[in-house]
Amino acid sequence: MNQPSSQDILNKLYEVLFIVPIKYVNAISSLHQRFEGKNINWGVNGDLAEALRTVQVEPDCIEIICAKQDAEKIFQVVQDLNPSPIKYQSRQLTRNAVIDGSEFPIQLRSYYFDFNLESVMVKVQGDLQFRVGNWDWGDIFLFAPEYVYIVGKKTAITPLAIKAELYQYFGWTDRFEKVKVVIQKPLLLKQRRPF
Repeated sequence: MNQPSSQDILNKLYEVLFIVPIKYVNAISSLHQRFEGKNINWGVNGDLAEALRTVQVEPDCIEIICAKQDAEKIFQVVQDLNPSPIKYQSRQLTRNAVIDGSEFPIQLRSYYFDFNLESVMVKVQGDLQFRVGNWDWGDIFLFAPEYVYIVGKKTAITPLAIKAELYQYFGWTDRFEKVKVVIQKPLLLKQRRPF
């Protein structure tokens, strides 16, 4: 019988003991404190939202997604952190969509600003929209969030099913597969139960 390699063991441990770096936990906790009682609807998006659900990605910032009016409220709340000016702007992602074998640039458009909180870059996007190639802009990115608890605070995040759809649409099979593994975990666990 073959013994598992040390890398196999580490991979299994990583699946079970996946840990989000503490600096993100602390920064999200600070955001909750700052936003408390301010009637701000916000959620975590991007790699951190996936990492909070155990997708094997390494976040490099906190991405907040919200409506335009909530972005404006957040902007006011973080004035002591010297945020960049809030601007309605478009930017192109560094990775293209791959549709039917052809590549197309992906653009985002939102009311955007950023700031640093406890050595973590926080990017805020209000009324986020996507566009692939020169097609029309999509609707404002809205969804019913999933929730995770971070230091006892209920935190909205972008649902993995939505992320999987986006990655499939963009032709990002590597990212789709990472998300799919986590989405299927509960199904695999139920199948393994002996009772």
